[in-house]
Amino acid sequence: MLRPLLAACAAVLLTAPATLAQQPQKPQQSPPAQQPPAQQQAPAAQTTSPPATRKAAGERTQAALQQVPPAKPEDVRTIAGLTAALYDVISGPAGQPRDWQRFRSLFYPGAQMIPVRRAKAGEGPGISPFSFNDYATWGDEFFKKHAFFEKETHRQVAGYGDIVNVLSAYETRETANGPVTSKGVNSLQLAFDGQRWWVLSLTWMDEKAAGIPVPKDFTRKE
Repeated sequence: MLRPLLAACAAVLLTAPATLAQQPQKPQQSPPAQQPPAQQQAPAAQTTSPPATRKAAGERTQAALQQVPPAKPEDVRTIAGLTAALYDVISGPAGQPRDWQRFRSLFYPGAQMIPVRRAKAGEGPGISPFSFNDYATWGDEFFKKHAFFEKETHRQVAGYGDIVNVLSAYETRETANGPVTSKGVNSLQLAFDGQRWWVLSLTWMDEKAAGIPVPKDFTRKE
């Protein structure tokens, strides 16, 4: 898209001076040109107003909320409970079915899961969001043949009002008490709707992708 765009811009820039050059200069003694009668300006194009947009989004969200499986109260009552449920629901030996209804009950409609790595040539983008339903579809097949146990080691919570960010360090293993196979950090964007906690997004990066060990303290300079 860049080449056609640049070509179009170049055409405009090359044509504009020529057009201006063709305009005859006004004689010095000629009377000022009469101004044409004022014309009524065409009304500006109407766009969807923010209130209307919010209303439509609210209606879509309300419909989607009706499809969310009921959550276990202990899973969504607290931040700690929600975080623990996320780790527990995807962990288990190979061949053990995961409870994907429980998994889906933790996420707000439209929530995304986002693995992060540095992009390399020929490997596509380093940041590729997908939905939690996509993850459940992938995981349903993957966990039939692969064991996976993920455990939180420590977390750091920051927030304001009903919005919270949780940086949760994790370790993964192939057996419940086996050697650690990877370490990383999950960044959870959570929100409280007055009744329960929801996951709005889950972003993660492991030590291999980050190139540095997971710290004990996540505070960093801007």
